[in-house]
Amino acid sequence: MDQPAGLQVDYVFRGVEHAVRVVVSGQVLELEVEDRMTADQWRGEFDASFIEDLTHKTGNFKQFNIFCNMLESALTQSSESVTLDLLTYTDLESLRNRKMGGRPGALASRSAQLNSKRYLILIYSVEFDRWGQGLSHDSSVHSTSSV
Repeated sequence: MDQPAGLQVDYVFRGVEHAVRVVVSGQVLELEVEDRMTADQWRGEFDASFIEDLTHKTGNFKQFNIFCNMLESALTQSSESVTLDLLTYTDLESLRNRKMGGRPGALASRSAQLNSKRYLILIYSVEFDRWGQGLSHDSSVHSTSSV
């Protein structure tokens, strides 16, 4: 039986420190991101077929194990070709509007549920190409600590 492979690192997204935990167990990728300032957490679980289908749809197919290796390289910053970003739904809509030539202020109000999600974007850049793949994370815990 395969033992789960795991990694936990601190990673700074847009100037804010986060803890990122990745566990690969068989053909399942589990991701957890925690904002170090607010202790908000987001979690996602993705099976191999979901990852491979998603990468195929973006036009840059990656096998599950290759995708996981790319994610690990981005987290450990061991390759300049792969990086990460963490976006909100509003961030994604802003990017979409900018790409489509829309007005920056034309965002419709969204439900709290959509705005509570985060999207971990794995960005793969080579000399003449840049590819990004997003994985959705739901807000799971808003913890407070008491001493």
